[in-house]
This record gives sequence, C-alpha cells and structure tokens, in this order.
Amino acid sequence: MAVLGLNGVIGTGIFFLPGKTTELLGPASVICFLISAILCALLVLCFAEAGSRFQGTGGPMLYTRAAFGDVPGYMVGWITWIVRITSWGALANGFVVVSDAVFPGAEAFRTAILAGLFLALALLNIVGVTLGARVTAFFTGAKLIPIVVFIAIGLFHVDASRFSPFAPHGFSNIGAGTLIILYAFVGFEVLTVPAGEMRNPQRSIPRSLALIMGLVTVVYLGIWAVCTGTLDGLAGSENPVAESAATFLGPLGGRLVSVGILLSVLGINAGSALVAPRCLYALAQEGYLPRFLGRVHPGRKTPVVAIVVTAVLAFLLAWSGSYVELAVISVIGRFAQYIPTCLAVPVLRVKDAGRPPGFRMPFGPTVPIASVILCVWLLAESEPASLFWGLVGLLSGLVLYLPYRMFKR
Repeated sequence: MAVLGLNGVIGTGIFFLPGKTTELLGPASVICFLISAILCALLVLCFAEAGSRFQGTGGPMLYTRAAFGDVPGYMVGWITWIVRITSWGALANGFVVVSDAVFPGAEAFRTAILAGLFLALALLNIVGVTLGARVTAFFTGAKLIPIVVFIAIGLFHVDASRFSPFAPHGFSNIGAGTLIILYAFVGFEVLTVPAGEMRNPQRSIPRSLALIMGLVTVVYLGIWAVCTGTLDGLAGSENPVAESAATFLGPLGGRLVSVGILLSVLGINAGSALVAPRCLYALAQEGYLPRFLGRVHPGRKTPVVAIVVTAVLAFLLAWSGSYVELAVISVIGRFAQYIPTCLAVPVLRVKDAGRPPGFRMPFGPTVPIASVILCVWLLAESEPASLFWGLVGLLSGLVLYLPYRMFKR
C-alpha cells in the first residue's frame, strides 16, 4: 500500500513548482509545503473513513450521494472529471517544458507536441485498457529515479547561506503559495482503498497513511532544500530540478536528470489518459449523462467516446493555458471533492449509510471540521480568475444535467 500511495502522490508538481513558490516567498516557501502536508494528512483520514463504508474503491461521488443525495453526488462526480482533464492539461504542458530541457528548441513546436501526445495516448487507450495500464506501470518507477539521485547527491552541495533572508517578501503570499504547491501533494485519493478489504484496518490504515504522507513530505522537503541551496535563479524557474542538478552534476548530469523527469512526466500523462475518460464513462453509466458517452468500442470494449471527448477537451485546455494556471485551477476544483467528502463523514456516521466503517478516525468531527476550514481558507486566498473558472466548470455540469434529467422524465 505504501508503494502505491507514493506512486499516486509523487507526480510532476514537485519537478516544476518550487520555483514558482520561491518567487512569491523566498526560502519561506517551505511553510507552503508544511501546510499542504498537514491538510492532505487530514483529508486522507476523511477519505479513509468514508471509503471504508462502501464496497469497491468508492470515491467522492459515492460518499456525497450517500450523504446528501443524487444531485450533489452528480456534481461531485462531474467536477472530478473536470479536475482530471484540467490536471491532464497541466501535465501535458509539463511534458513540453521538460522536453525543451532535453531537446532544446522543442518549445517552438509546442502545439505539435501537445497534439501528438494526446493523439498517441488516446489511441493507446482505445486499443485496450491492459496496454494502457502496462505503459503506465512501465513509467511509474521512472519518477523515483531522478528524485533519489537528485536528493542523495544534491544535499552534499547545499549552501546554507542561500536560505537567508528567510522571507524577503514577507508572508502575505502564504495562501497563494500553498495553492500552487498543493498540486504536488494531491493524488492521495488512491490511498482510500476500502478498509474492509484489508487485514486489521483499524491499525493498518492509520499507519500506512502516516508512513506515506511522512515519506512524501520528507522527499519534497529534500527537493526544496537542494533546489534552494544550490540554484541562484530558483525564483521563477520553470524547470528547477533539472537546472539545479546541472549546477552540481554538470551539464551531462543535468541532462540525464532531465531525461528521467521526461520519462516520469510521460508516464504520469499516460496514467491521466487511462483514468480521466473513465470518470466521464462512469457518469454516463450511472445515468447522469446521455448513454452515448458511455459507448464502448465493439471489438476492444473500451469507452471510445469518453476517451475521444476527454482527450480533445484536455488538449484544448493544455493548448490555451500554462502549467501553473491549470495546476491551480485543478487544485481549486479538487476542493469541490474534498469539502463534500469531509462533510459526508459526520453525516454518514449519523445515517450509518453503507456498511459499518472498517476505519473510524479519532477525535470525532474535529478532523473533518479542520479540513473544511483549511480548504475554505485556501479558496479565499485564490485569485478571482481561478475561482471563476472553477465555478464555470462546476456550473457547466448543471447545464448538461438538468435538461437531460427533464428529458428523461
């Protein structure tokens, strides 16, 4: 479980975002890492208890529907798909950024690279889910190799003087910085394997969650420390890990780390291409959206319509937005999953919905309430434009859902 959790959480964000938070806060950006770690630790506890009440892998849509009804459940399911395609758009932009580091000048062919990436991954998943899953698994380990090399060698080259002054720009941008770096921590939803399928969930779930979030936090702090302690131009850097590696490993070492990052980012894109269309497919299968969106290929039995629709929309988002913009919008959209799940926990306790929980978090409603407060604070710190696009994504689901439900009736 710990290995699966690490693979689900450690993604592209940690490769590209330290430069953006340093630009806002300087070395004080480490506070953003700590706040993100605390918030995610609280959220995974809520997801663990909610998920342990239901068969299968569950999910925010399932928990919300059981607690609050069909329409809220659909809205959470819809925003889950919106978040997936927005996140995929961000990941695709990250692929272009690191491609330019490995193949200088690739940025000039950005549109062609994006189109080729989405076309190849869509066709791969139309051919079959097994092939798509194998490609994703092949690249999964690649993300850990450059991280281990980078931290293990880089820590010996850290210059402590680079951490002073600690907060050259003050602390007013803590919220904005946390919103950015939180994208590196999200993905913990994969940790919510139903507790009923595990041995002694009361002991194993808390221990696994603590181990995973602890390891992720240590790894991320290690990357932050090496980047901050070795790279003069960290603030605003789009590819700080590769640039930092070049300072102590030389141009060839930096290029090798960039290749490892490129393979990692490609694998994470492949994972998004596998998962994102299934969210739309599930909504159609549940009867929330027209059935044609859930049609499968007659021979391959893959959700071909959902794959094509998802890939086209994700491409348009990637083409029209930047990595950081899409990452922040993706995080804001995730709050529409996290907040209902946290609120569902005490409601499900009262309703005793589903089966008795295999895992029950301590401290009563304190953890869900604290989680919601942190989420609301971060939403309040968001840029109006990001909130606007998050709201547009949420309301667009109602535009499709309400007429369709009326037509069905």
